[in-house]
Amino acid sequence: MVETKSNGNGESMVHPAPSWLTESYVESILRRYKQDVTLAVRDLDITPATSKGENYASVMTRIKVEYVCVKTTYENDPFISNVLATYNTSITEMIMYDKILPELSRMLEDTDQSEKLFAKTLHVDDEHSAIIFEDLSVSNYVLGDRLTGFDLELTKLVLRKLAKMHATAAVYNELQPGFLTKLQHGIFNRHSRAFAPMFENLIGVAAQFAGQCPELGSVYEKKLKRLQKHVMEYTEMVYDPKPDEFNTLTHGDLWTNNIMLRPKTDQNEVDLLLIDFQFSAWASPAVDFYYFFSTSLQSQVRIDHHDALIQFYHRVLVDTLHILNFKGYIPTLRQLVLQLERGKFMAVTALLTCQAIMVNDNTDDADFNALMVDNERGRNFRRRMYNNKRIQEHVKHWLPVFDRCGLLDVLN
Repeated sequence: MVETKSNGNGESMVHPAPSWLTESYVESILRRYKQDVTLAVRDLDITPATSKGENYASVMTRIKVEYVCVKTTYENDPFISNVLATYNTSITEMIMYDKILPELSRMLEDTDQSEKLFAKTLHVDDEHSAIIFEDLSVSNYVLGDRLTGFDLELTKLVLRKLAKMHATAAVYNELQPGFLTKLQHGIFNRHSRAFAPMFENLIGVAAQFAGQCPELGSVYEKKLKRLQKHVMEYTEMVYDPKPDEFNTLTHGDLWTNNIMLRPKTDQNEVDLLLIDFQFSAWASPAVDFYYFFSTSLQSQVRIDHHDALIQFYHRVLVDTLHILNFKGYIPTLRQLVLQLERGKFMAVTALLTCQAIMVNDNTDDADFNALMVDNERGRNFRRRMYNNKRIQEHVKHWLPVFDRCGLLDVLN
């Protein structure tokens, strides 16, 4: 509500609205109030709140504002900006929201597999490296609980939407050869290893924890220390597209906080949408599968339903590929299982490093710089991550599993 003073002769200044009451004026106020410099006013509706004769000293004007919070790059932090620049994060996500995701959505619309997979793109601002997309909170979408993880129902819903994204992307690349395969700057890639200090240092912290853990011990500590300098190369191998396998456009950073949930109500079924595509890359679906499984599932869901969830994903993937008349290679379930097995090192990296970051509940020094730098602040922050009981229990369970699969051995 805006109050303005009447003019001297007692006439109410209801019409027209004050000339200074503009979108930019309201936007500047909201940015200060919300403490969000990315906030952008989308629509401003101005109506009188008082009639002539109701108030002689002032005029009340009602304004209704529609605004969005705009995702932008870390342009004010040179260190983060320089690191992310080597991964083309801004370029990748703008292409995804401007060109690719709308096209994938359109391709699904006229099929019986049609459903909403992503937030709707409103505008992509190349000049300011900004993306404006619909405010999902208006439709009651919220983030899931990163500390608890997804139950079986939500896990299957994620995999259903992911399978449809993967299938539609494969068909799109068939229609537009080479367009999606140019996206080669995932979190692990053959162009940059700027993230190497973060991943290598966290493997080192995992090794220290293993050595101090009675259930694990020095055997695991030594294996992880040997693996430390190979973690980038071995994970990059998972990303490398293989000509004789099924490749697609991966989300690349699929975990709880990049998935918006709409809880079940009397009016609506539970739903979810995938967001944040700055690390999307053309690769094996193993990238998304094991990244998601190792960071975002409730422990027992992953242990008890691993094989059944692969089968579920495969069924949706194949159905969608057939409906979209895909002419390329469609893996059988057995072929997909073997392909995922070959990419299983992604699970090692995601669990020992990414999940440690994601379930961290100690916010002291919790920022990107602390993850990357090798100083006392960074070392203390990473050690505190492994004080988390959740990550400790996961590591105690999965390290022996990984070891029995040969995933902790250094390749000759």
